Amino acid sequence: MTVDHPGLHCMTFNVRRPMPHLRRGHPDAWTRRAPAVAELVRSEAPHLLAVQEAVSAQVQHLATALGSRWAPVVADRSAAGGGEHVGFFVDTERLRVGDTRTIALALDPTRIGSRAWGAPFPRIAVLVGLHDLVSDTAFLAVATHVDPFSPLAQVRSARLLGRQVHAAGLPAVVMADWNAGERSASARVLTAAGLEDTWDLMPAERRPASVGTYAAYRQPKPGGPRLDRILVRGAAGARPAVDSVSISTLRPSGTWPSDHLPVHAVIRWET
Repeated sequence: MTVDHPGLHCMTFNVRRPMPHLRRGHPDAWTRRAPAVAELVRSEAPHLLAVQEAVSAQVQHLATALGSRWAPVVADRSAAGGGEHVGFFVDTERLRVGDTRTIALALDPTRIGSRAWGAPFPRIAVLVGLHDLVSDTAFLAVATHVDPFSPLAQVRSARLLGRQVHAAGLPAVVMADWNAGERSASARVLTAAGLEDTWDLMPAERRPASVGTYAAYRQPKPGGPRLDRILVRGAAGARPAVDSVSISTLRPSGTWPSDHLPVHAVIRWET
C-alpha cells in the first residue's frame, strides 16, 4: 500500500574544504564559493542534508545559512579535532533526532581517527536514528565520505556500512561521496548488502539524464560516474519509494558552489 504523504527531501553535498589559492577569483576559492553555498542550501531547504569535507568554519556557515530549524549532527574525522567533518543537517520540523554515533571506516570502527586498507587519511561515518513525523516512520540515516585513493578501502568500507545498516534492522537512507562510480566494485558490494540506488528506483521515463557528479567547476560530463549517490534500504513494515531524483547544476549568482554537484532524492515509505 502506498501511503499518501509528502516525500522526504534528501540531499547529499560535498562542500569542498577551503584551499589556498594565489589567483584572485579562483573558482575553488572558498571566499568566492561561500555565498553560493549559502544561497544553494537556503533555496533547496532539504529535510535531510548530508555534508562531506566541511571544516568547522564551513559547518557554521551552513548552520547560519539554513537557520535554527535545521539541527547539525556532524563529526570530525580526526580524534584530535580540526579536520574535515561528515554528518547531517536535520529539519527538526519534519524529523526527530534519536540515537547518534560515529564510526571509523577501519578495522576497529570504535577507533575514530584510525586509518585502514591503504587509505592515507582517516574516514568516518555518522549514523543517526530519525523519526519522520509526517509518515510516522523510524529509520536510520548514514552520512559518509569514502577514501578516493584505495579501491580496497572503498570495498571494505562498503562491506562495513552494509553490516551496520543490516544490524540496525530499520529502513535506511545512506548518503555519501563514495569516490567510486555506480558501476564500481564497491557499488556492487553495496547492492549485495540490499542498498538500492535511488537513481535506479526511478522509472526510466521519469529519470533525468545522468551526469558525472564530480564536475570540477566545469559543465558536468554526460554519463560520467555518479560518485555522489543516495542509497536506500527497506525493512519489515516499510520499504522506500522514490518520487524524484536529480543532480543539481545550479550556479547561484553564476558561481559553482563546489567541485562536486549536489544530489537529491525525494523518498516515501510504503507499507
